[in-house]
Amino acid sequence: MGKVLKQSFWTTIIIYLGVLLGFINSLILFPNYLSTEQIGLIRQIISASSILIPLTTFGVSATYLKFYPNFKNDNRLKNEFLSIQFFFIIISFVIICSLLILFSDNIKYLFTEKSQIFFNYYHIVFSILLIMTLSTLFEAYLRARYDIILTNFSNGVLNRFLTLISVILLSFSIITFEKLLLFQAPIYLLGLLLIFFYSYKKENFSILFRLNKIKKYVNEITNYSIFSILNSFGNILVMNVDILMVTALLGLSETGIYTTAFYIGLMIAIPRRAIAQISIPIISENIKENNFNKIEKNYKLVSLHLLLIGVFIYLLIIINLNDIFYLIPNSQNFISGKNVVYIIGLAKLVTMAFSFNGELIMMSKYFKFNVITILILATLSIILNYLLIPNFGMIGAAYASLISILIFNLIKLIFIKIKMKILPFSNKTIIVIFMGLLTYFLSINIPNLENSLINILLKSTLISIFYIILIYKFKISPELNRILNRIISPQKS
Repeated sequence: MGKVLKQSFWTTIIIYLGVLLGFINSLILFPNYLSTEQIGLIRQIISASSILIPLTTFGVSATYLKFYPNFKNDNRLKNEFLSIQFFFIIISFVIICSLLILFSDNIKYLFTEKSQIFFNYYHIVFSILLIMTLSTLFEAYLRARYDIILTNFSNGVLNRFLTLISVILLSFSIITFEKLLLFQAPIYLLGLLLIFFYSYKKENFSILFRLNKIKKYVNEITNYSIFSILNSFGNILVMNVDILMVTALLGLSETGIYTTAFYIGLMIAIPRRAIAQISIPIISENIKENNFNKIEKNYKLVSLHLLLIGVFIYLLIIINLNDIFYLIPNSQNFISGKNVVYIIGLAKLVTMAFSFNGELIMMSKYFKFNVITILILATLSIILNYLLIPNFGMIGAAYASLISILIFNLIKLIFIKIKMKILPFSNKTIIVIFMGLLTYFLSINIPNLENSLINILLKSTLISIFYIILIYKFKISPELNRILNRIISPQKS
């Protein structure tokens, strides 16, 4: 357990460092030195690569974590398992890229003339996609061993720091915007090399061509991988379809505005990443041991603490939103995306509150149900975006995300309750929502100051003090109360 806590602690620190760098990139450097169309193009390239990852990786993220407990005590089996996953993703990558090239004209037809410039950089998508595909394999390799610090550093800190450097070089006219785009692939490649060599140092793995011991598991692994592909693809599609469809229906400039607002809302769900990453291998082992009492306890604790954190971050964002947008360089170009933040923030809050329900189903014997629901959700999301974006613009895409995510989580909640007889919610869930509303109504009475930065600091300080007092008085979390008691009376601890 000590190792898990250590991994969670350092991962949280790294994720928030990544958030800080992302804030600097998305809300300061990008708006200052890039046009909304250029921002949209960068985001579109990354989103296009991300949405294809589940297809090219052949579901390796979930499959590796699902089956690793069965092979971890046999070195030959471990190497054969890694090898078969490697061959799967290489074959998948070749097939997907071939199809994209073959149907490129049909794909172009889906985009407006304002977005056609994206296809001039199609080759960058393929490069980043290959790098991300290989990275996913070694990330799963490390996560199965409860080692997630370096992968989060590579994905959340290193790539954003290098992006920051490239934008600074652009600001001094040392490189052009086209060079900045071309730098995206080497940025991701550096992260891949870091993860690869660290993985090899951790365990001297081998890619084997004779797979004798793993043969009897191949059908089971392949069957699970196929369903994992569909599940992962649906999840990524739901996460990125709004960005893709804003580009397709409104143009790259609107995408730049939408993704800037989206990033602000996305900060609410950041804590979930660390908890989910370390929870999946734990869920896998507990399911194998049929330890559902432990799963239920963690299910409720994770939901409660994620909701506590999520409500707090959401309050800080929406209460300071006017000042946040005022501080963004060229804010007049981005202010139209302000309402997107409210809705995307709520969508992320819903995801936080429902705990790790998707991961729980995917690691269980009911994994096929997850695939069915995610495909229904992906279809629903596409339909809602097509209906709402033409009529409401960016705000329509945000509403489509909120509705889709809410329905999806409710379906999974009902299924888990029926099949596993557990729920993530308790009476304390209602109390946390009440605390959030109470804090919000208090905050709207705080007077505004002329200086936006001082205004943010004042409101954030007052909100934080009031919210922490409520947490302490309502005794929502014994763990948090113990921490607060140590701070208040260190001599007693």
